[in-house]
Amino acid sequence: MKKAEILYEPLPVGRIGFRIDNQEIIAAKDFSCFAQMLEEYISFGAVNIIFPSSSPEIATLEQMPQLLKKRIRIIDDSNEIEIANRLLFEIRKEFNVKIKEESNFLVFPKNTSKELIDCIDQVHSDIKRLALGFNHKIQVNINNQLLIKSLKFLRTKVNNSTSRMVLAQLEAVFNQYKKVEFEALNTPKDDTPYELITIFDKLINDKHYLEYSNAITQLSSPLTRTNARLKIRELTRIIGSKNYIGKGWDYIIKFIQGWTGFPLPESKAIASLIKGNELPSLVNMDNARKRAIKLWRNSNLTNKPLRRNGLPIADNNINWMPPFYMKIRCEDDNIFSLGPARELSEAIGKILKEIDNNKKKVVIHRKKP
Repeated sequence: MKKAEILYEPLPVGRIGFRIDNQEIIAAKDFSCFAQMLEEYISFGAVNIIFPSSSPEIATLEQMPQLLKKRIRIIDDSNEIEIANRLLFEIRKEFNVKIKEESNFLVFPKNTSKELIDCIDQVHSDIKRLALGFNHKIQVNINNQLLIKSLKFLRTKVNNSTSRMVLAQLEAVFNQYKKVEFEALNTPKDDTPYELITIFDKLINDKHYLEYSNAITQLSSPLTRTNARLKIRELTRIIGSKNYIGKGWDYIIKFIQGWTGFPLPESKAIASLIKGNELPSLVNMDNARKRAIKLWRNSNLTNKPLRRNGLPIADNNINWMPPFYMKIRCEDDNIFSLGPARELSEAIGKILKEIDNNKKKVVIHRKKP
């Protein structure tokens, strides 16, 4: 029986604050809502959550609840980093993009367009994920359609023939995927992160969940996909009726992208990337991220944002506002943008209102004898 394992992905949320002394607006990313992603890991039948050894989150493992910590497996991703960097060397060279060795962060020349930065960032991170999926037989989070769009865009920008060939062959690999629908476990919406961790621990010891996990791995093959769908539907109903679930679970259509069975194109350029006979399963967690962020925002937390290493931003002079959805590109994560203008405007409006209220309090205080 195979057991599904899924690659961990960081889930940052945007935080805005203002410096108390000079009222300067500050923006930061908060990595403290990882637990809300457990729902999606459970939906995809995860038995272990895989952490690459290069992840800054490794430093926080000792702080995690024991029930969650024992379900985390760490793998060395140095080979996959080297593979991605070597494979895309000519593309970086053409656009004069440098790599910081200590963090593997891409540094772009000034005036590089945002679209080009986003595409090169995405291709690097997704190729590394694909290599991890190949080499360790795990599910990896890749938005297949968005990646193909980025590969096509880069092909219109590069002049080097080797770069164009590599991009075309990578596009051919990802064109082998198609969406596969199945009814997956969907946890109760009112559960706290700790309750989800407790449920996750109990599921790992449930034979029906292990069968469910095995069926998820069978979705990637066209020969076993039909039977796997039927098995998953049966098991979701059995698991949903378990006593330790309490409230009972809903059913929801999830998407997983599986290998279609077509032969891979032969290529010396991508030979080092492919060590197995099958493409790894891809999962698209975009909707899961939005749901997790919404759950976390509803908690109205105003504590200090956490860095990826689990430590709070050490600046007592900043008053942090409740979280909202914001994406920023910085060295400890992948591609990000500023997100919806309306939310940014609302967050800044709240800060300005609080600044005005503080000014009024100061004026009143000064009038006292």
